Amino acid sequence: MCAPHAIWRTIRRPFRAPSCLSCTWETYDFDRAGCLKCGAGHHCAANAADSTCPLVTNDDLSRVCPITGFVLHEVRHAKDEFIDTGTAADAPPTQLASLTTLDNEVLAVLHSLLTSPRARHYRADENARQARKLTNSLARTLKQAKADGAQSPPNVCRSLAEVIHAERNLRFVRPASQELLDHCARQILLSLVELRAKGVRLASGARLRNLICGMAYLLRTGLTYHTHVLITAVDEIAECLPFENKLEAYFGFSSKVICETENEIKLVFRSHYQR
Repeated sequence: MCAPHAIWRTIRRPFRAPSCLSCTWETYDFDRAGCLKCGAGHHCAANAADSTCPLVTNDDLSRVCPITGFVLHEVRHAKDEFIDTGTAADAPPTQLASLTTLDNEVLAVLHSLLTSPRARHYRADENARQARKLTNSLARTLKQAKADGAQSPPNVCRSLAEVIHAERNLRFVRPASQELLDHCARQILLSLVELRAKGVRLASGARLRNLICGMAYLLRTGLTYHTHVLITAVDEIAECLPFENKLEAYFGFSSKVICETENEIKLVFRSHYQR
């Protein structure tokens, strides 16, 4: 139990029930709350991937916890932007068709990497491999404890804690929600439209698919040129994308496309701003 919640429980106790199905929450910090009936604690995570909150989406597409009012740190944008200094005009049919093609290409690549049967097969293989590493590490730790000549049986909880610490860099691949896929597709499409406005040709084919794949990986940290945001970061995607060294074996993309995409985008904007 964390210190802030322990202090809150000390102040609010005794509680009427050991647990309850419908908690009555009291917020005592900007991201923490406690139940006045059973003393249970609620802590809001800083990102959607680790969040256990029943998140609610606002009109500006920000996501907020209804228990504490904590708002996730995300780039927000309204569904319907209003500009009182411009006029509406229908885009030419050729531009609409081109934008639709781009959108379909982006969704196809992201579906292949995140939600396709091939992606599920990769995720199962990779997570099983990570689990085997943990199991083998625990077996070695227990065997070593036995070899050290301990008089009593080894403490499994302590051994497990040592293994988790030793293997703390292991990363299990998480499944991506449709909401996350759509959000990433929107960010990539916006970046592609901006690249096209700078004169980059985006004809359908292997080159475009490689570009989209590279941009998907750049979403992990985002990409900026001086103060201009070229690609907006989506933190949650980092836990859902395949490892770079497995891209070619499972998905047919070379891991080089990530570096090549970053260099190409920076070169386009560098050339544009130096004119």
